[in-house]
Formats: sequence, structure tokens, C-alpha cells
Amino acid sequence: MSDEGRRVFPMEAALGVVAGKGGADVLDFMGYVIGRSVCDDSRPVLSPMVKGWLYSLNPGFMKAEFDDSIGYDAWVHEQKRTFGDNVSIAPMPERELAGVNTLLATVESARWLAEDKQAEADAANVALDAANAEIKELTETLSNTLVPFKKRVEYLEEKNNALAAEVAELKEKLAAFDGKLVIDEKEIDVADASCGGVPDEFGFGTSKPNSDGFGF
Repeated sequence: MSDEGRRVFPMEAALGVVAGKGGADVLDFMGYVIGRSVCDDSRPVLSPMVKGWLYSLNPGFMKAEFDDSIGYDAWVHEQKRTFGDNVSIAPMPERELAGVNTLLATVESARWLAEDKQAEADAANVALDAANAEIKELTETLSNTLVPFKKRVEYLEEKNNALAAEVAELKEKLAAFDGKLVIDEKEIDVADASCGGVPDEFGFGTSKPNSDGFGF
């Protein structure tokens, strides 16, 4: 049963605040102290202020510093021997809550900003993934489109090389024929000269000592 303007909490809740722990009982304790609900995200920020208020009402708790060398449950059990099973606590007055509310407003503003930035970052990551997927698709499409052209170019290059080789071979043959024609023309000239000449001893107007002047 709580006194007027105060509320009784299990000792575990107060010790959880002292040790910086979370949990529903700790959040309920802190919410009662500051007069508003407390989420676990705000707990680390509000914990020092609530702890200070607890110390101001119960100075003995300043000696109940949590020892990491022993387990939390063992530490709570040990502290309950000193402080009992329950603790009575009063909420903070308005003058104390002004600073708490200012702090909470700052924390909430920073959280909203962080959430907005995270949303922007998530959207940017989604857009980046979509862009990378589109680039990959376009690259694959372009590659598939270029393959036939590459093959066509390779075919034309091979055909061109083959034609160039044939042309070179024909030029060599033509060069050989040109040389042969020159030689044949000379042979033809010589033959013509032999066939068209008339021997001196065969013709009219020649006279031998015993001839009659007709070349016979």
C-alpha cells in the first residue's frame, strides 16, 4: 500500500536503476519518477537523473554500487539484506522535471533525425541495388547483342585475309606470265626475221661466170 504522493516498488526495480539494468519493472519505476512512460531507448539517458533522485531520497543507495565481479542476482540478494524487499519513492517535482523534459525532447529529436537519415540511407541502398541490377541486365543484353556482330566481324576478317592471299597469289602468277610474254615476243621477232629474208643466191639479176644473167 503506497503512502500519499509516494509509491512502493519492489527492491529489484530500484536496484536495477542503480545497476543500469533494463526490464519492465525498471522502466515502470523510472516512468513513475518522471511522470511519463519511458521506453528502453530512453532509459540510458534518463537513468543518471532517476538514479540521482533515488539517491537524494535514500542516500544509503549510494553505497549499493553494482559489483561486476559477482553475478547480478547474487548482488541483488545481498543488497536486499540491507535495504529490504521494497522501496517507497516519490515522483520528481515540476522544477526537477523541466530539465528531464528538455533532455527527453532533445533525445527524441535526435532519434527522429536518426530514423529519417536511416530511412534515407535505406532508400538510397534500395536505389543503388536497383541501379546495379539494371546495369547488370543492360551489360548482359549488350553482351548478347554484340556477340553476333563480333562473329560477323571475325568472319569478314577471315574472308578478307583469304581474299588478300588469293590476290597476292594471282599477282605472282601474272608476274610470271608477263616475263614469259616478253620472251615469246623476242622469239617471234627472230622467227619473223628468218622467214622474211631472201638469200642472195636466190633472186633475179645475179650472174655467175657460167650463167646467163637470170640468177639460175
